[in-house]
Amino acid sequence: MQCLNCGGALQGAMTFCPYCGVRQDIDLRQIHYRDLGSEGALPCPSCENMLALIEFDTTPPMRVERCHGCCGMFFNPGELQALLDEKTNPLVWLDTVQIQQIATDFGHNHEVVYRKCPMCEERMSHVNFAGHSGVILDRCGVDGLWIEGGELRRLTEWWRAGGKLIFQQNEADKTKKLFADRPAPRDRMTGSIESPDKPQDWTWTNPGGLPDVPVWLTALGALASLIID
Repeated sequence: MQCLNCGGALQGAMTFCPYCGVRQDIDLRQIHYRDLGSEGALPCPSCENMLALIEFDTTPPMRVERCHGCCGMFFNPGELQALLDEKTNPLVWLDTVQIQQIATDFGHNHEVVYRKCPMCEERMSHVNFAGHSGVILDRCGVDGLWIEGGELRRLTEWWRAGGKLIFQQNEADKTKKLFADRPAPRDRMTGSIESPDKPQDWTWTNPGGLPDVPVWLTALGALASLIID
């Protein structure tokens, strides 16, 4: 692969040209998209440029903010996974060797800088995508994910090598843990008002030693007969 700026030879998955220092735009070489040709009002978290808007030919079409300077992109929640899912083979198998190689190659060179979210301007946290990819992204807990130039291509390779299965298992584990941490619902109180113990069936005990219902009925019957007489 050659640098798009100076033509210098690039080795492996290099995203910066060692000769001219220009970042290589490698993320969108195999993804169809169109540049909408307009700058938005959102600032790039990595440089001083304003983010532009591009549209992927997904179903339905997906619009994301992209920096023409550093080639980073900002995805709303769920958009990155949807793009990876649509742009890779739906029949995914796990290639453990390639998965490990991708994590080894890219998991150690992420610059520790806490950038601001372009939407809410809060500091974003670092997250290892799916917990095992080795691709460290910047995440805003509300608005979405920021990925640096070159990271989309790495994620696509990881997803295609079986990362999709790892991502799905990771999400299932988080959901299971979320429900496991919830307190168990309390049993609904049943039984008598007076007794603190829950009886085995739906019965009502006689509080305060009141006469049984048949005795009440007999007394009322006798009183009625006296009134009539």
